[in-house]
Amino acid sequence: MNYASVSHHAYDTFCYPLSKDHLKLSLQTGKDIQKVFIIWGDPFLSDNINGKWTWRCQKLELVEKHETQSHFIWSTTIMPPFKRCRYYFELSDANETKYFFEDGFFEANEKSPEEHVQFIFPWMNEADICTVPEWATQTVWYQIFPARFAHGINPQDPHTLLPWAGPEKEVRNEERYGGNLRGIIDKLDYLKKLGINGLYLNPVNLSHSQHKYDTTDYLQIDPEFGTREDMKELVQSAHEKGMRVMLDGVFNHSGWDFFAWQDVIKNRENSKYASWYMIKDFNFADHPTDAASKGKFFSFALTDYMPKLNTNNPEVREYVVNVCTHWVQDYGIDALRLDVANEISHELCKDLHRAMRALKPDFFIVGEIWNHALPWLRGDEFDSVINYPLRTAITDFAEDKSLSVKNFQEQLNLCLTMYYEQTEKVLLNQLDSHDTIRLITKTGNRNTTLQEFALLFMIPGSTCIYYGTEVLLKGKHDPDCRRCMPWKEIENGEYKEELNIFSALIKARKEHPALTCNSINFIYNDKVSEKSRIMLLIKDDAANNERILFAANFSEEEYVLPEDFSDGKILVSNLFADNKILPDGFVVKILD
Repeated sequence: MNYASVSHHAYDTFCYPLSKDHLKLSLQTGKDIQKVFIIWGDPFLSDNINGKWTWRCQKLELVEKHETQSHFIWSTTIMPPFKRCRYYFELSDANETKYFFEDGFFEANEKSPEEHVQFIFPWMNEADICTVPEWATQTVWYQIFPARFAHGINPQDPHTLLPWAGPEKEVRNEERYGGNLRGIIDKLDYLKKLGINGLYLNPVNLSHSQHKYDTTDYLQIDPEFGTREDMKELVQSAHEKGMRVMLDGVFNHSGWDFFAWQDVIKNRENSKYASWYMIKDFNFADHPTDAASKGKFFSFALTDYMPKLNTNNPEVREYVVNVCTHWVQDYGIDALRLDVANEISHELCKDLHRAMRALKPDFFIVGEIWNHALPWLRGDEFDSVINYPLRTAITDFAEDKSLSVKNFQEQLNLCLTMYYEQTEKVLLNQLDSHDTIRLITKTGNRNTTLQEFALLFMIPGSTCIYYGTEVLLKGKHDPDCRRCMPWKEIENGEYKEELNIFSALIKARKEHPALTCNSINFIYNDKVSEKSRIMLLIKDDAANNERILFAANFSEEEYVLPEDFSDGKILVSNLFADNKILPDGFVVKILD
């Protein structure tokens, strides 16, 4: 037995409450393990058998199993009657059976279980349970880069705007096309028709750049975008159309002209805001040069004009919380996306979580973290993060012809077991954004791109579409991924088929609970081996008596669905007819 591959702790993703009554337990093992049982009970329940007190316990097989590249993750859910649990595991491979306790591995006859250090989950305190807003599990977000989405009438528009660019025009950061809040308001009916029920806006506050990540004033809407009244109207109009609104909070750093940094430049170490930043040497120029890269002060990515805020400082944390409180109370927003979220202090994240939940019990906080993010997702900081590991799993598999469906399944299982089950249901799943190359540009293939997005909609989480993705807008890496939305071409009907596919996917996602549930079963048969690139994926939702098939052909030859999958109502498809799926095609259907 491979002891080194076995891992469990009585906390975090190995042992945690799903609700006030349900406790989720998981065990990681090597692939040599064939069966796992848990022996569990209340720590204080015993029976007197023949004059001897014996711990009252029960034995349960762990049948839920996720295979990753190197491990099995075994899981079960139990209901401890007295809100606490004492337990250990029984593991069997082809040759032997061992008992796994907190103090190691033992034979059945070495000692009695009471003589070992068993695992203990001490108490299921309701205040400690990770809870997420239920509405986020059913949300399809639409991310908008305001400067390039739509140009509505704005009396404060300067005369230096460039003509609205077409979809083939590459763009640069400094180019000003005049996208604004009024333009977003004007297009809400378009988004409602598409099926969107969540708006995620990149920063809208006063700054010098077009991307607005160098904030000058967190309490003022940038005049290029509009006014405070425009922001309030946008949120109110979105709410009337059934859409939640999420703003981008840039609190890892400020802009160069932010009042506190300007005071530091003027008064240096004597500034009352000197401790608001992380400065090692106050002898630097009064304009952006290369001071950050020389170690004079810390900044975002060694960029002078974005000096790093000291979120360890209670004054800075209070300021940030007050800013976000203003956004909720004045604008009425429902959610925050936090930029560079893994560099701000955990203390700020906790302060912000408490304050926002006090204002709105179902407020939603998303962190921009590109890697494993469990330390921020324990229930007292963020509800969600942008799911970059899932993006990598999907795009790597779809675009690397050497990878099999089994390879993808293992990577997907890793993604699905990273966090608490309730957290997995609200992870922000997207395939491109303002920070990445557009997917259609990355793949260079229209049908592959549609296929990848169809797969994304089969996975639990809070799905997110970057503006223009629904018409396969092109764009290289930042800043070219921020092109102007092609409204003229949309109105001329040039993207009718793409829009129909995306609206059908969104409609299916919202109307069929199976598509958002955690149950994902990969089907293999005589013609679809683990080494193939044909994907047969079943979503089972027993609670709603619904069974949905996602079939996709990532191979280079056409594929005919097996007879047992031939019947059923088609929800959406591409390159699929007469039960045949062409390469780069897919079908989503309800099975009879």
